[in-house]
Amino acid sequence: MKFDEFFAQITGTSPYPYQRRLATDPDLPELLRVPTGAGKTVAVVGGWLWRRFFAGKAVRKATPRRLVYCLPMRVLVEQSAREAQKWVGRLKEHHPELGDIKVSVLMGGAEKDEWFHDPEQSRILFGTQDMLLSRALNRGYAASRFQWPIDFGLLNNDCLWVYDEPQLMGNGVATSAQLAGLRTSLGTAAPCASLWMSATMEPAWLDTVDYANRAKGESLELAPEDLAPGLPLHRRMTAAKTLHSLGAVATRDAREVAKLVVEQHVAGTKTLVVLNTVERAKEVFKAIKKLKNAPNDVMLVHSRFRQKERKQLNEKMIEPVEDRIIVATQVIEAGVDLSAQTLVTELAPWACLVQRIGRCNRTGLDDLGRVFWIDLDPDKQAAPYEADELRFAREQLIKLEGKDVSPKALDDFQKFESITLKYVPTHVLRRRDLIDLFDTTPDLSGNDVDVTPYLRSNERESDVQVYWRDLESGLPDSDARAPSRDELCRAPIGLFRSFLAKEKKGKKPSAFVWDHLDGKWLRIRDLDREVRPGMTILLPALAGGYSTELGWDVNETERVEPVLPPYDQVREEGVGDDFNSTRAQLTIAEHTDHVCDELESILKEVGHFFTEAATSHLRRAARWHDAGKAHAVFQGGLRKANPALDPNFYWAKSGRSGRLFFDRPRFRHELASALAVLKHNLPFEVAYLALAHHGKVRLSLRSLPDELPPENPETLFAQGVHCGDLLPEVDLGGGERCSETSLDLSLMQLGGEASWTARALTLRDALGPFQLAYLEALLRSADLRASKRERGGATP
Repeated sequence: MKFDEFFAQITGTSPYPYQRRLATDPDLPELLRVPTGAGKTVAVVGGWLWRRFFAGKAVRKATPRRLVYCLPMRVLVEQSAREAQKWVGRLKEHHPELGDIKVSVLMGGAEKDEWFHDPEQSRILFGTQDMLLSRALNRGYAASRFQWPIDFGLLNNDCLWVYDEPQLMGNGVATSAQLAGLRTSLGTAAPCASLWMSATMEPAWLDTVDYANRAKGESLELAPEDLAPGLPLHRRMTAAKTLHSLGAVATRDAREVAKLVVEQHVAGTKTLVVLNTVERAKEVFKAIKKLKNAPNDVMLVHSRFRQKERKQLNEKMIEPVEDRIIVATQVIEAGVDLSAQTLVTELAPWACLVQRIGRCNRTGLDDLGRVFWIDLDPDKQAAPYEADELRFAREQLIKLEGKDVSPKALDDFQKFESITLKYVPTHVLRRRDLIDLFDTTPDLSGNDVDVTPYLRSNERESDVQVYWRDLESGLPDSDARAPSRDELCRAPIGLFRSFLAKEKKGKKPSAFVWDHLDGKWLRIRDLDREVRPGMTILLPALAGGYSTELGWDVNETERVEPVLPPYDQVREEGVGDDFNSTRAQLTIAEHTDHVCDELESILKEVGHFFTEAATSHLRRAARWHDAGKAHAVFQGGLRKANPALDPNFYWAKSGRSGRLFFDRPRFRHELASALAVLKHNLPFEVAYLALAHHGKVRLSLRSLPDELPPENPETLFAQGVHCGDLLPEVDLGGGERCSETSLDLSLMQLGGEASWTARALTLRDALGPFQLAYLEALLRSADLRASKRERGGATP
């Protein structure tokens, strides 16, 4: 089958020449330089599908099984995913033999589709730079800390990362380049490639310390054949639109801007207004709504809505409706297939303006497009940008006054003016930073490494994720469900602190965070120290702070209607927690057999990435990972959950759902498993993988607060395991048994090459953090998958 036939099957149209080249050239380019509106999303998704399933054998083999599509802002990620799902669905209709190709969205909260359960499947992942890059740095925003190592392992192996409009990513550009360079220098188990695509990004932006010395890839750009008259792309690239000043010198008075916008709005068409800050957008929106001559349909779109309302706004925004004004922020700059006949934009950096202008008469099917710009005082109103960026952009806009600003005209203008955009990141991820981030051990002080400076350039863009619940007693339920994606709302960290500091009806709002170390809710008291970027914070519904029309709003005092999570939503989890949820009682041998079977299914597809020794260690770790469940403390917890369990067997699953309660707080069965592995003289790699399979204990062993110490104060103890504990003989399935074992915790002591930490660090450095994390992720995925099928009553 030819590529054009394939492309027609998934889209119903013929590909542009550049789309064909992207898919069929032997090697992928490093940079795709194509103007906005030229179909980059379908070019990448379609190109990946072609290379993954239909290209020559060598290309198919070299094409990663995961396409990671990274957008600079939380804008229409789900719309892009829906389009990709549509293309994939059509592909499977024509080629059912390809099996299941899934499309997932990473937007924070518990992931409903649990994409990480199937690391061997071909999959497309969409997300923002915050959500994706934080996961690639082992500090996933709005994700359970126990999920971090899985995401880190899977997103840094066997992936093609695509960065859409990176000129809007700030420090994220340098981080993306550094990750690409560090994957090469530190090594991965499976290839992990990167592609940046933008009309305004310069190749020199990728010359970071660890990516600069690689073999430079080619840049793919539009060729004359792409722009031949009569072709659809020619119409888009020459879609006429003229530029004029709106006449508003500043936006301090929202009423002036609202009045001018309504005057320029053409009845029966769509007008898009793009402002630089959420607060100004809200003020202009409210001012337009008050004008008698404004259309009835006025929308507000920004990044500070809950996912539930954002979905509704996104669907409404792309409706083919007439006579509408949309007031938005930068969220429409990337990935939005939106066309307006009239565009009004504030002065912004040149790269941002190019993106915004691309939303006017985007298809070339509207009448003559009109673009108006609002001037700002760079010395007083530059935020969130730099004053020099605005001054440079203003100079270009003045030159273009009254002229055509179609994509081709802008491209010609940039070449004629020799416009080269500068990029100087304020923070650059270095090798030692990434190595430090490999350790996910909870800090006893409650602090974690903040990766926000590596994601964005401006600290004012740092956010927390908040959600609202009805708290009848004023305190969260200790067994509360983790937040779902639809509940979460981004809030600027500075405004959020102000919100908590402001008294409402005589008292300040309460806010709570889940302490993974202690496994309980903590009330936030020290706003500066305890509110950090990327945190997920629970607010009482009565605290206010949100409206479905305006989104996050510190002045909103009315009760917020919660978005209830699904009843099967996972519970919040602490380091010392074990959940037992299955329809059947399963012995350790039975459950272990299920996990080993799932692992074999995974390794059948990805095992070739590893050495024979590595896969052997992974298989042995799967066989021994739950040996520690034979410990009397764990068996006691299971029997509390289900007293009817037969005492003649050692159980892995009680047949009852709920949190397990142990006589020794903080007990971790995987520590007992790892100690048993070492006592049986198996390789340290096996012990490490067995210990790390829940993501709770990895590089260090230590006792935790509130543990029950042994009677003998000289006895070492950690994670509920005491030195000298006897692990009884237990059947591990597959013809393997763990004989009675006295557990030795002497390796928890620091110092010397024999300590757990020293040996774990040596292993990390020998395999590299990416490959070791990938091994961890595969075992964890097999365990999760087996448990999920057991919960459903199916035999894995």
